[in-house]
Amino acid sequence: MTTTRALPPAEWCKLEGTLLETVWPSFDPEADIVLVVEEDGVIVGCTSFLPRWHMEGTWIHPGHRNTVKVGRPLLSAMYAMAQQLKAKELIMVSVDPDVSAMCQRLGSSSMLMHGDHYSIGLGHA
Repeated sequence: MTTTRALPPAEWCKLEGTLLETVWPSFDPEADIVLVVEEDGVIVGCTSFLPRWHMEGTWIHPGHRNTVKVGRPLLSAMYAMAQQLKAKELIMVSVDPDVSAMCQRLGSSSMLMHGDHYSIGLGHA
């Protein structure tokens, strides 16, 4: 028998063997939602809804890259805005090697997310 349900946080450990197995420990039980499809109690499909702020278009003029006079204030402003928004995490897509390098320099506060990113429209009829 196949069932679809929201998986309670107490059961998130059942996500072992799925694409969520390494990331669910960082989920917020108060805000994040995990949906699963189960067949005879075994998870055969899953997805998650994670309310996060998404930054887009992070860019520095080529003449100002690899200097601290633009990157540092931009990063400081980013953190200040995130604090103002009470954001616990920021998501961004980088298509620029310099921006990717900046993210990697953030160390343990930054995690590379593999895969293609898509925007799925939810047009209302």
